[in-house]
Amino acid sequence: MDFFDICGITQLMEWGNKVFSSKKEEYIQNSTMPTKFYYRPTTFEEYISQEKAKDKSRLTIELIKKGFPRHFLIMGNAGHGKTTLAGIIAKELGFNFNCYVGSNFEIPTIQEFLIKNQNSKNPQILFIDELAEVDKKTLTYMLPIIEDFKVNNLELKRFILIGATTDTWLISKRCQPFLDRIHCKIYLEEYEADDIKKLLKQYNDQIHKFNVTEEVYNKLARNVRYVPRIALAYFDYLVACNGDLEKVLQMNRIIKDGLDDVDIRILHHLSIVGKPVGEQALAIIANMISAEYKELREPYLMRQELLSRTSRGRILTLKGKELLNELK
Repeated sequence: MDFFDICGITQLMEWGNKVFSSKKEEYIQNSTMPTKFYYRPTTFEEYISQEKAKDKSRLTIELIKKGFPRHFLIMGNAGHGKTTLAGIIAKELGFNFNCYVGSNFEIPTIQEFLIKNQNSKNPQILFIDELAEVDKKTLTYMLPIIEDFKVNNLELKRFILIGATTDTWLISKRCQPFLDRIHCKIYLEEYEADDIKKLLKQYNDQIHKFNVTEEVYNKLARNVRYVPRIALAYFDYLVACNGDLEKVLQMNRIIKDGLDDVDIRILHHLSIVGKPVGEQALAIIANMISAEYKELREPYLMRQELLSRTSRGRILTLKGKELLNELK
């Protein structure tokens, strides 16, 4: 019995060949976006800031090149460049880059990848974005695969796993042994305004070549929550609005320093209540589910020192009170 029969997906291969061959021409026809409008740093030099993450990545790459298999986990907030860093690592290694999303990554998916890896002449990287969304059963199935490169005692060709997540704790809760088998854990730090400004200038130089003043760069960098993904999106709007930054900020409901009307509504609610408020209640105020509020809203409010967590709930800080008074 060969590898494909052990995985139990020989039929899957036959089905895949039919589907992919029939869709190939359609895919080529639909892939018409001009490459000059696509921006993603492809080298460590182009990747702004994150010096510690880049240094650790370089050292791990050297180990891999010397024959030591090493897996990566890239941790950081949404929009901070986890996928971009994974792509740079793949390019530096010269490995093929296979990208999957955690919510759609199941046991048949890893089996499909393993078949591709067995058949390929080139070394492969398995990249799983939003790794925290992979279920426990799949993570457990992968344990001998990523540690010993075996499935049902069958030797596998080696590959490199790169996972990206905003929630390491959830992975730990679901399958701590999986995390233990990842050798290189990289944490992306928060960006500063100067980092965002450099990123915007690099983006503009490569893509738009639009005339932007230092004043506009500075103000835009202060109003994107220090998130690269948001910064690039706002810059596209800036170009579309012919440089009218105030229009861009108003369109995105930005009131001050990246805070929008929802943030102010949350702070105002805390001010009115005057005592600790639970996360779920604030999520309702923000018209979000609790997990979205906790990931997308609260971290920035805390970093700006406008909101604080206590054992009884969230409270408005003195700085938050001063901001509300300023906006009256």
